[in-house]
Amino acid sequence: MRGLMFILLFTLVTSFLHSQHVKPDPNVGHRKYTKQGIMDGNMVRTMFFNHGEVAHWPDQPSGEWPKGSGHSYVDGVAMIVQVETRDRSGKIIHPMETMYREFIDIGPDGTPWGWAPLPGYANPTQPKPAISNDPSTWPAFWPDRPPDWAGFWNGYFGKGVKNADLETYFVFDDDPDEEWNFYPDPDDTTRRGIGMEVAMRGFQWSHVLAQDVIFWHYEILNEGKTSYQKCLFAQYIDWGVGGTDDSGDDSGLYDTELDIAWAFDSDGLGTPGRWGPVGVAGYAFLESPGIQNDGKDNDDDGIIDERRNDPDAGMLIKGRENIIAYIQANYDLGKFLRFYNYSSVDDIPAVRQGYWWAADENMNWRGFTDLNENGRWDNGEPLNDDVGSDGIGPLDEGYTGPDADGSEGNGRPDQGEPNFGILDKDESDQIGLTGFSIFPVHTYELWDDEQNWSVFTAPLPARDQLLQSVNLGMFFSSGIFPMPAGHVERFSMALLFGQDRNDLIKRKKTVQQIYNANYRFAKPPEKPRLVAIPGDKKVTLYWDSRAELSWDPFLQEYDFEGYKIYKSTDPSFLEAFVITDAHGNKLFKKPIAQFDLVNGIKGYHPIDIYGLKYYLGDDSGLRHSFVDYDVQNGQTYYYAVVSYDRGYVTRDALGNIDGIAPSECTAIIKADVTGTVKPDINTAIVTPNPPIRWIY
Repeated sequence: MRGLMFILLFTLVTSFLHSQHVKPDPNVGHRKYTKQGIMDGNMVRTMFFNHGEVAHWPDQPSGEWPKGSGHSYVDGVAMIVQVETRDRSGKIIHPMETMYREFIDIGPDGTPWGWAPLPGYANPTQPKPAISNDPSTWPAFWPDRPPDWAGFWNGYFGKGVKNADLETYFVFDDDPDEEWNFYPDPDDTTRRGIGMEVAMRGFQWSHVLAQDVIFWHYEILNEGKTSYQKCLFAQYIDWGVGGTDDSGDDSGLYDTELDIAWAFDSDGLGTPGRWGPVGVAGYAFLESPGIQNDGKDNDDDGIIDERRNDPDAGMLIKGRENIIAYIQANYDLGKFLRFYNYSSVDDIPAVRQGYWWAADENMNWRGFTDLNENGRWDNGEPLNDDVGSDGIGPLDEGYTGPDADGSEGNGRPDQGEPNFGILDKDESDQIGLTGFSIFPVHTYELWDDEQNWSVFTAPLPARDQLLQSVNLGMFFSSGIFPMPAGHVERFSMALLFGQDRNDLIKRKKTVQQIYNANYRFAKPPEKPRLVAIPGDKKVTLYWDSRAELSWDPFLQEYDFEGYKIYKSTDPSFLEAFVITDAHGNKLFKKPIAQFDLVNGIKGYHPIDIYGLKYYLGDDSGLRHSFVDYDVQNGQTYYYAVVSYDRGYVTRDALGNIDGIAPSECTAIIKADVTGTVKPDINTAIVTPNPPIRWIY
């Protein structure tokens, strides 16, 4: 039997309580724990399952874009891990773990041989996986976190941290797979599969630059006792561009220049109703496993054998000249500067701050700002990245005091802090995307392990691949790499949508920027709480001021600027999307009212988005109520009051304006397949009517 150890995901050693997924959960996966959820935190909406499957033909929503349109683009996505090993007879085998709605291995009793969810990562009394904006889906306590995380979101960046506008989190393993005469732990014949456990997250941001993207992030742990010399990670996607009944005329292209695969509909018309024009959908491979001991610079960043699981901060080097001398001796400095877009060594954060802990290989961790120069952190001084192993500081939601392990403000990087170790993707010597195949669906079947191994290990195409007018499938793979017992590796993908190829190129650039920033992105203010009161030919809205005290952990400032009010007769507010960018693509919603601070920050923000600038207001002054008289009795209306920030403006070394455009909070009204709608705290559903006349 598996040892009854209480262990933590995101843990390396005892002091890394919030960082590394390296010890197994004591439970095993079972399909009875399967839950289905919906990601709808921006303009993309799709169902997913807590065993790793995304979308599910013919059910909806499956890759719906834009949200609320009913326009579907994806039939299904499956996550794959495969290894080379020997069975108990000595035969070389390539067992593959996955879960999908069709053509997978099934046991004699009908049990799918593949991924199954673990218990404990969602509220067992309801049907959904845990999702950040719905505390009713969270478990009473998180199996992989300390007791004081109970009641807080199990955030990628720390206790209660909701860096993304919407995030989901769940864990699954391959214990149900009994296909092979093989045991990942030779001493435990009850544990089957190949001993892999996966912690999976989905991220969505509502910011206009990222509103057409979903990120999927995977941490895979080899929890068995078998070390594999050859392992690979892969993904299968079955496109359904244009609708569930329109999958037979899809075309696809692997673009070597963009490092992206994308799909489009051959005739530009979708079903039902022959709607059009059908947009394009893409899948971008972002993060891959790394090899930390082969003596090579696999990711070509000037550093050899980076690792994210460092047990401590490493050697401390003080002084600008000493730091520069070390990196000149141990790094390819030219490659390093180019990879991280530094114009000189003086742009490197560690050089600027005058000390460097060498386990922060890419040199971007920033310690606290010692304003009084007394050599220690004092309350009120900026912590920067030195927030402690729980990932949060005094200004963050969920903060209850300094970390018990003393890591907050200790002047050195600890696992769980931004820009170090597990939370810094560049501290991994990534091997990148190594395999890709585009094919008609059912050319390769997910039950044929040997066939798939040969496909996944084939070289990456040297040029673009095009396939037209088929039921389109794609494989992505990254390998081969070693996967020792107890080791963790990661990969991530992004599903993105656009009006056409040029639009998709713009989205891909944003996706890359978010990934390059370790999934840290400007955070909009908190949502105000909205109350809507119907009247006779009017609707009155009231909201609170909670958004005005919002702290942006990315920009490290209070940056609330104002409110916008949106109105529509559809719950997805598609009617409000009328403001187009320079390419004619609908980008912004048009508000029916706007109120902003009187602080001199007004007019159009200088940072444009595809040629369009965000309007900050005209110093009108804040209000917390509004009466809409432009309504008809008996008509149902959907309202949203969104808070927005002022963005960020700076200048680069050449004096050019740079920065981040303003962001606003989400406006979500959930609608299920029965038509039932449920508003968020800042949205409302209301139907004005004349007063009831009583007759006595």
